Order: sequence, then C-alpha cells, then structure tokens
Amino acid sequence: MRRLLLSRVFGGFALLSILAVLASFIDSLSVVREMSFDRVVHGLQQTALTVRGAAAPLMARGRSSELDSLTRRMAGETRERITLIDARGVVLADTEEDPPRMGNYSLRPEVASAMLGETGVASSPPGRPSGSVAVAVPVVVNGSVHGVVRTSSSPRARREAASPEETARLLLFAGPLLVACLLLALALSGSILSPLRDLAGAVGRFASGDFGARLHLRRRDEIRELAEAFNGMGEQIQGLFQDSARRAQEMDGIFSSVQQGIILLDRSGRVVRCNRGFEDLVGASAVEGKTLWELVRAPRLIELVQEARSTGKRMSEEVACGDAWLLCTVQRMAGRDELIVVLHDTSDIRRLEMVKRDFVVNASHELRTPLTSIRGSLEMLEGQLAGESERWVETIRRNAERMSAIVDDLLLLSRLEARGVERSREPVGLGRIIADVTGMFANRAQAKGLALITSVPDALPDISADSFLVEQMLVNLLDNALKYTETGEVRVAACLEDGRWVRIEVSDTGIGIADEHIPRLFERFYVVDRSRSRKLGGTGLGLSIVKHIVQSHGGTVGVESVLGRGTRFFVRLPAESETATRDTTRRN
Repeated sequence: MRRLLLSRVFGGFALLSILAVLASFIDSLSVVREMSFDRVVHGLQQTALTVRGAAAPLMARGRSSELDSLTRRMAGETRERITLIDARGVVLADTEEDPPRMGNYSLRPEVASAMLGETGVASSPPGRPSGSVAVAVPVVVNGSVHGVVRTSSSPRARREAASPEETARLLLFAGPLLVACLLLALALSGSILSPLRDLAGAVGRFASGDFGARLHLRRRDEIRELAEAFNGMGEQIQGLFQDSARRAQEMDGIFSSVQQGIILLDRSGRVVRCNRGFEDLVGASAVEGKTLWELVRAPRLIELVQEARSTGKRMSEEVACGDAWLLCTVQRMAGRDELIVVLHDTSDIRRLEMVKRDFVVNASHELRTPLTSIRGSLEMLEGQLAGESERWVETIRRNAERMSAIVDDLLLLSRLEARGVERSREPVGLGRIIADVTGMFANRAQAKGLALITSVPDALPDISADSFLVEQMLVNLLDNALKYTETGEVRVAACLEDGRWVRIEVSDTGIGIADEHIPRLFERFYVVDRSRSRKLGGTGLGLSIVKHIVQSHGGTVGVESVLGRGTRFFVRLPAESETATRDTTRRN
C-alpha cells in the first residue's frame, strides 16, 4: 500500500512535470521558428538585392538566355528560388519552372508591394512562418519601377538548413529540465509520504495495544497538526485505558475476594466467568465452558435460572444441594442475555438454626414438667391460705402461667421456623374463623366496655391455609388490640384486594405506638413498654408468631399507628385461586 501511495503521488507530480516541460519545449520551439523566419527573410532580401544588381541591365531586354543563366547560377549558390518579373507582371526568368507557363505575377502580394517601390514579404500559407517565404524587391531605373526580383525559400529547405540544430539545442535544454523536475517530484513525494508512513506506523502500534506511541515532527504544516492531534488522542486514550485497567483490576480483586460463589452464564447456560468462591464451593477449578448442571446438581437452582431467563425478574430462593443448602440469587444483566448467579452456602446457618430449635424445643419440654407441677401445687394451695401468703401464691400462679405461655409460644415458633416442613393446607373461609375468634374475645371486650366489630363480605373468596395457624394469627392480633385499648372499639375487617389478595385488618382506638418502635415491632421478645407487658401477661412473641404465620402462607404483614389514637395491623394473604396457581407453577 505504501508503494501504491508513492506511485500515485509521484506519478501525479511526474505527469505535471512532463506536461510543463513539454509546454515549455513547444513554446521555445515556436520562438526559435519566429527567429528563424526573420533570418530567412533577411537572407532572401540580401539575395534579391544581389540578383537585382546583376540582372537589372539585362531585364530591360526581356527574356533571354543570359537571365536564365544568371538566375540558375545565383540559385545554385544560395539554394533559393529566384524569379525575375517585368513591370507588367510577366515572368522573365525562374530557376524552377518554365517562365511562359507561370502566368502573371502582378497580383501576388509581395510582387504588388514591390511594384509600388517597396520590399514585399509574403508567406504561404499566410501568417505561418513555418511555410514557404517569398521576398520581392523592386528594380528601379531612373526613378521608375521596371521590374521585380523575387526570391523564395521552400519549407523543406528551411527544415534541412535550420531545424536539426535548433531542435538539438532545445532538447539539450528540455532533457535536463525534465530530469530535474522528476527528481524534485520524487523529493516532494518523499517529504509528504515520510510523515504519513510514521503516522501509519504509530496507528499500527496503537492498534496492537501500544498506547504510548507518539509522533514527533519538526515540520510546520497540516501534517504536524495531524500528528499533534494524534498525540493528544493517544494521551487521552492511554489515560482512559490505564484508568479502566485499574478499575478492572480493583473489580477483579473484589470479585475474587468475595466468599460467595458468583458465576456468569451465557445464553446456552454455560459458565463464562466465575470467582474463587464458586470454585471452592463446587470443588473444581476449570469450570469455564461447563454447564451449571455439571457443577451444581440442584434441580431447583436450574428452575430458578430458567425462570429468571424467561421472565427477566430477579429470583431468590434457598435450595438443597445434596447435604448442603444454598441461598441462590439469579438476575439477568441489563442489556445482555447473560445471567449472574450468586450462591451463598447457608449450611452452617441451617445447622445453627437446627441446634437453636432443638434447644428451644428441648428446653421448653423440660420446663413444662416443673411448670405443670408448680401450677398443680398452687391449685392445691388455693383456699387454704389467707392474707399475705395468699397474695404471694397469686403472684407465683400468674408468673407460672406467663412462663407456660412463653413455652407454648416458643414451641409454636420453632414449628413455624422449621423450613422444609410441609404445611397442611385446605380451603379456609375467613368469615367463619373471624366469627369464631371474635366470639372467643366477646366477653373480654364487653368487660372492658369495648365495641368488637367485624366486617366481612359474604362473597369473600377462601384462602388455602392451615386453619389452626390462621386462627392463632387472629388470636394474637385481637389479644394485642384488647390489651392496649381502654376505650373505643376494636374492629376486624376483611376484603378482596386487587382480585388476588385477601386483606385482613385488625384496628383499635388504643394507646398507639411511637414511630421509633414500629421497625422492630415483629422481633421476638421485643416489647414497647416492658412493665405494662409484664402486668398484662405478654410474652413478647405474639407479633413474631404472626409474622412467621403470614410468611409461611406467602403473604405480607404491616402496621400503621398514631400515638394516642390507635393502631391498625393489616395482613395480605393470597386468595385460593392465586395460591393454587403458585403451587402448580412451583411443581412444574
């Protein structure tokens, strides 16, 4: 390509040089011919004057052999045509033709000028010095023109005499000039192409990854401006590349140091990239190019990947992988058909939860026996003591009952937190359960002077749930509402929301809850007012049980409260048709 560019640039300059030298040569040749024409005219005039001096006495006699001899002799010396003409235009003698056959010459322009006493000059064709040239001089005797001496030169004779020498001189001048122009064209081509070659070399180094390539030119023209622009671009790109490399190195360091397993899956489900945490998790090192199923034998994880790819949503679930448990999060990368899978080994957490649950269950069972014995002994003492002793017995009984309630709640929480345990579900009518639970608290509400109001539409759809747990949830919510409401009402309402959810609300006009307590309200053993809770017999586990029951049914729970005006708890559970759809999707 470099040779092609050189041939193009040099070829252009060479063509211009050749055209310029050729034009100069043609112009110079024309000038030389003009000068040759003047010399020819002068020579013909001198010949005519010489012939006139010798032929003038003989021309008065008319045609004669002496005139013919004279003209031939003079023409042989000068190699020019000589013609003698009388005053009437009749040819008396000619060196090339027979005079009687030549006709009258008086109308020829050079002869006509000579008849008037002037030297006549004419060329044929007219105005072209390269053709034949004729000069006529008058023969004057006693002040009057008695004839004309005409001399002429043919083109061949002029070329034979002058052209070779003149052309040789012009060629000797044009040849070196053309060579000099070609050398100059070659030098100019090199001066233009040399920085372009340097620029092409720098661009090639740039393309190969050498971002430190620079151009340093001493010339001051547009190519130097181009080189400076290239250097500026190179500095910017090098800075961006270094910054990008630094960021990539930092991200690689972070990516590799994360303990969770992180992998990137392509469209076909093969591993494109992974971190060290994933390699440690699966116990393999060369994992790129393999499918996820080859590395992690967890069917539910494969289902999560397929769901995330088809729906584009973020999927997160804890799945079993042999004896281990993995918290799997799958999400599609924005703008790309690739998935990021994050795997967190929760086996240790599972084991700790199991140890904790076993401890709670065992401790609760162990506490039940002495608590039962204490309560039985207290029942035997009732009615047998009086005064201060009876008051102490009542205190013991109240705390024993509270301990029993805590044990029962802990056992229920342990069962709710036991993951992987299938819940018995059946279509449950909320209207019936709400009526049963409110009936249980009717006397208690009446005793406090509170209005217990229910609002359940007849067309409310059923929910698929464990009826005992739903009942326990409502019992805990109503128990809380009645405990912390002194005047006003407690309302239980249910309705269909968005066509897919059954919304349950338990509201009261009680003391309310301050905003700073609401975020921690569903934590176990968290109470807003501990002294009041102990007085009312609260365990601090009721709302935590409510949250676990709701979550185990795929619902949500929330609370809204205004201090001094009341509290409203709301629960959203999926309706029967929505629950069936979710179960079918999960089984498929």
